[in-house]
Amino acid sequence: MKLAQLIAQTGEHEAVIQVLCHLLEAKRTNVFLVKDISESIAKKAIEIINQYKKGIPLAYLLGSTYFYNRKFLVTPDVLVPRHDTEVLVELTEKKIIADSLIGNEHTPYRILDLCCGSGIIGISLSYLCDWLHSRESELKYEITAVDCSEAALSVAVENAALHRADINFIKSDLFEDVRGKFDLIVCNPPYVRTAEIGVEDQWTLQEPRIALDGGIDGLYFYRRILTDAKKHLHSNGMIIFEIGYDQAIAVEQIALEYGYHSVKVYKDLANRDRVVTIRV
Repeated sequence: MKLAQLIAQTGEHEAVIQVLCHLLEAKRTNVFLVKDISESIAKKAIEIINQYKKGIPLAYLLGSTYFYNRKFLVTPDVLVPRHDTEVLVELTEKKIIADSLIGNEHTPYRILDLCCGSGIIGISLSYLCDWLHSRESELKYEITAVDCSEAALSVAVENAALHRADINFIKSDLFEDVRGKFDLIVCNPPYVRTAEIGVEDQWTLQEPRIALDGGIDGLYFYRRILTDAKKHLHSNGMIIFEIGYDQAIAVEQIALEYGYHSVKVYKDLANRDRVVTIRV
């Protein structure tokens, strides 16, 4: 079967490409070079696509997905990684690099990945931290990842092992069991309004609600985190949040109300507000 025939039969383009990448263990560009797809592979792909069209996230069916050009294990116990979150990682990397250039005030430089889920953020940052340390041995980094879900942490631990990332994992309801101060807190909290879960994307109904539900106005976790974050940040420390596209003004108001300053908003590739940075 030709690729075009498989896409026409299933009515899905992007999903077919992702499934074939998984089944053929091939890079995306190589999938387009396949002249003929075997009958067994085509049959398996169709079965997976049919399940996907019934509302099961593709990452759960495949058991993995790609984030920041790296493969991560995914189960129904964790949120499926979104490309929007790559903006959060990119900005955090720039902050870490900037701090390394002026010299880390504290040793080690401590990073807290709050609401870590599958661990994609902390693990992605660990690649940069390892590289910076390899270039300058005096630059030392410590990454701590926190989540209240034991099942999610199990996935994160597996992913850390897969990527050989040295990360401290803590089961905690936000800061409850977190000790010490950090230079940087990065967080992609649940921020979907309760009534909006599954409205625009049926697949989210299969994802853990605890990882999506941000309360009636979607701001519940921003309030909780900003209530206690100061106690866990060094002076001039920073919080970097992912936000919903229409939440920038509200999150900024909460931050200023709680005594934070230097709030900046950054947009994603679709030109929508996606990340907020906040200083102590």
